[in-house]
Amino acid sequence: MSYQLPEALRSFLFITEVDHSNPFGLKIFRRKYRQEPPDFEKHLVCFYQDNYGAYHVAGYSHMTPHGEVFLSGGSCTDGDVIRLMSEKQRATVSEHGGILHHILKYAFVKYADQCKAFFGHCGDARAWEVVMAVGFVPTQHQYLIAHWHQPLAEAEKATLIGQINAIGPF
Repeated sequence: MSYQLPEALRSFLFITEVDHSNPFGLKIFRRKYRQEPPDFEKHLVCFYQDNYGAYHVAGYSHMTPHGEVFLSGGSCTDGDVIRLMSEKQRATVSEHGGILHHILKYAFVKYADQCKAFFGHCGDARAWEVVMAVGFVPTQHQYLIAHWHQPLAEAEKATLIGQINAIGPF
Protein backbone atom coordinates (compact mmCIF):
# COMPACT_ATOMS: atom_id res chain seq x y z
CA MET A 1 0.00 0.00 0.00
CA SER A 2 1.30 3.46 -0.79
CA TYR A 3 0.24 6.91 0.33
CA GLN A 4 -1.66 9.02 -2.17
CA LEU A 5 -1.53 12.77 -1.95
CA PRO A 6 -4.95 14.40 -2.22
CA GLU A 7 -5.84 14.83 -5.87
CA ALA A 8 -5.70 18.63 -5.60
CA LEU A 9 -1.96 18.43 -4.77
CA ARG A 10 -0.83 15.72 -7.18
CA SER A 11 -0.25 18.01 -10.15
CA PHE A 12 2.52 19.94 -8.39
CA LEU A 13 3.73 17.97 -5.31
CA PHE A 14 5.49 14.62 -5.17
CA ILE A 15 6.79 12.76 -2.09
CA THR A 16 9.39 10.02 -2.24
CA GLU A 17 12.14 8.34 -0.24
CA VAL A 18 15.72 9.03 -1.32
CA ASP A 19 18.83 7.09 -0.30
CA HIS A 20 20.95 10.11 0.66
CA SER A 21 20.13 13.48 2.15
CA ASN A 22 22.56 15.18 -0.24
CA PRO A 23 21.75 16.95 -2.44
CA PHE A 24 18.06 16.93 -1.59
CA GLY A 25 17.94 17.77 2.11
CA LEU A 26 21.22 19.65 2.46
CA LYS A 27 20.16 23.29 1.94
CA ILE A 28 16.86 23.08 3.79
CA PHE A 29 18.31 21.08 6.72
CA ARG A 30 21.33 23.39 7.14
CA ARG A 31 19.11 26.46 7.20
CA LYS A 32 16.69 24.98 9.75
CA TYR A 33 19.11 23.16 12.06
CA ARG A 34 22.47 24.83 11.33
CA GLN A 35 24.18 21.47 10.86
CA GLU A 36 24.66 18.76 8.26
CA PRO A 37 21.78 16.35 7.67
CA PRO A 38 22.30 12.79 8.88
CA ASP A 39 24.05 10.35 6.57
CA PHE A 40 21.83 7.27 6.69
CA GLU A 41 18.89 5.82 4.82
CA LYS A 42 15.20 6.75 4.85
CA HIS A 43 15.16 10.40 3.82
CA LEU A 44 11.75 11.65 2.73
CA VAL A 45 11.50 14.56 0.34
CA CYS A 46 8.50 16.50 -0.90
CA PHE A 47 9.22 18.01 -4.30
CA TYR A 48 7.38 20.95 -5.79
CA GLN A 49 7.19 21.01 -9.60
CA ASP A 50 7.09 24.56 -10.94
CA ASN A 51 5.39 25.73 -14.14
CA TYR A 52 8.58 25.04 -16.12
CA GLY A 53 8.79 21.43 -14.97
CA ALA A 54 11.71 21.96 -12.58
CA TYR A 55 11.60 20.26 -9.19
CA HIS A 56 12.37 22.04 -5.91
CA VAL A 57 12.65 20.55 -2.41
CA ALA A 58 9.64 21.88 -0.50
CA GLY A 59 9.99 19.62 2.53
CA TYR A 60 12.30 17.08 4.14
CA SER A 61 12.23 14.58 7.00
CA HIS A 62 14.19 11.51 7.98
CA MET A 63 13.06 8.30 9.65
CA THR A 64 15.57 6.33 11.69
CA PRO A 65 14.85 2.69 12.49
CA HIS A 66 15.57 2.18 16.20
CA GLY A 67 14.70 -1.24 17.55
CA GLU A 68 10.96 -1.74 17.18
CA VAL A 69 10.19 1.92 16.41
CA PHE A 70 11.13 4.64 13.96
CA LEU A 71 12.48 8.00 15.09
CA SER A 72 11.06 10.85 13.03
CA GLY A 73 13.42 13.79 12.90
CA GLY A 74 14.81 16.67 10.94
CA SER A 75 11.44 17.66 9.54
CA CYS A 76 11.48 21.02 7.80
CA THR A 77 9.91 22.94 4.96
CA ASP A 78 11.43 25.53 2.66
CA GLY A 79 9.56 28.82 2.74
CA ASP A 80 11.45 30.04 -0.35
CA VAL A 81 10.09 27.11 -2.35
CA ILE A 82 6.61 27.55 -0.95
CA ARG A 83 6.75 31.19 -2.09
CA LEU A 84 7.50 29.93 -5.64
CA MET A 85 4.03 28.38 -5.66
CA SER A 86 1.11 30.30 -7.03
CA GLU A 87 -1.29 31.81 -4.53
CA LYS A 88 -3.81 29.13 -5.44
CA GLN A 89 -1.25 26.34 -4.92
CA ARG A 90 -0.22 27.73 -1.51
CA ALA A 91 -3.87 27.94 -0.48
CA THR A 92 -4.48 24.37 -1.65
CA VAL A 93 -1.45 23.09 0.27
CA SER A 94 -2.67 24.91 3.39
CA GLU A 95 -6.24 23.63 3.00
CA HIS A 96 -4.88 20.08 2.89
CA GLY A 97 -2.73 20.33 6.02
CA GLY A 98 0.62 21.52 4.68
CA ILE A 99 3.80 19.87 3.42
CA LEU A 100 4.87 18.28 6.73
CA HIS A 101 1.41 16.76 7.17
CA HIS A 102 1.79 14.79 3.95
CA ILE A 103 5.41 13.78 4.50
CA LEU A 104 4.41 12.25 7.84
CA LYS A 105 1.33 10.55 6.39
CA TYR A 106 3.56 9.12 3.65
CA ALA A 107 5.97 7.77 6.29
CA PHE A 108 3.18 6.21 8.36
CA VAL A 109 1.96 4.24 5.35
CA LYS A 110 5.37 3.40 3.86
CA TYR A 111 6.90 2.09 7.09
CA ALA A 112 3.78 0.79 8.88
CA ASP A 113 4.85 -2.83 8.70
CA GLN A 114 8.43 -2.08 9.79
CA CYS A 115 7.79 -0.71 13.28
CA LYS A 116 5.38 -0.62 16.21
CA ALA A 117 5.34 3.16 16.53
CA PHE A 118 6.90 6.43 15.44
CA PHE A 119 8.49 8.84 17.89
CA GLY A 120 9.46 12.47 17.43
CA HIS A 121 10.61 15.53 19.33
CA CYS A 122 8.61 18.69 18.75
CA GLY A 123 9.02 22.07 20.40
CA ASP A 124 7.83 24.30 17.57
CA ALA A 125 4.26 25.60 17.95
CA ARG A 126 3.38 25.43 14.23
CA ALA A 127 4.85 21.96 13.82
CA TRP A 128 3.02 20.86 16.99
CA GLU A 129 -0.34 21.60 15.36
CA VAL A 130 0.64 19.52 12.33
CA VAL A 131 2.00 16.52 14.24
CA MET A 132 -1.06 16.40 16.48
CA ALA A 133 -3.33 16.58 13.40
CA VAL A 134 -1.63 13.54 11.82
CA GLY A 135 -2.01 11.41 14.93
CA PHE A 136 1.00 11.95 17.16
CA VAL A 137 0.18 12.24 20.85
CA PRO A 138 2.18 13.88 23.63
CA THR A 139 3.97 11.70 26.14
CA GLN A 140 4.71 12.64 29.74
CA HIS A 141 8.15 13.88 28.62
CA GLN A 142 8.50 17.42 27.30
CA TYR A 143 8.66 17.51 23.47
CA LEU A 144 8.57 13.69 23.10
CA ILE A 145 5.63 12.58 20.96
CA ALA A 146 4.44 9.16 19.80
CA HIS A 147 2.34 7.87 16.93
CA TRP A 148 0.82 4.49 17.83
CA HIS A 149 -0.25 2.88 14.57
CA GLN A 150 -0.42 -0.64 16.01
CA PRO A 151 -2.51 -1.68 19.01
CA LEU A 152 -0.15 -1.96 21.97
CA ALA A 153 -0.78 -2.58 25.65
CA GLU A 154 -0.25 0.44 27.89
CA ALA A 155 2.68 -1.32 29.59
CA GLU A 156 4.43 -1.81 26.23
CA LYS A 157 3.80 1.83 25.30
CA ALA A 158 5.29 2.92 28.63
CA THR A 159 8.37 0.75 28.05
CA LEU A 160 8.91 2.16 24.56
CA ILE A 161 8.42 5.73 25.78
CA GLY A 162 11.00 5.14 28.52
CA GLN A 163 13.50 3.66 26.07
CA ILE A 164 13.14 6.50 23.59
CA ASN A 165 13.21 9.21 26.25
CA ALA A 166 16.47 7.73 27.56
CA ILE A 167 18.27 8.42 24.28
CA GLY A 168 17.51 12.15 24.47
CA PRO A 169 16.67 14.48 21.59
CA PHE A 170 17.12 13.01 18.13
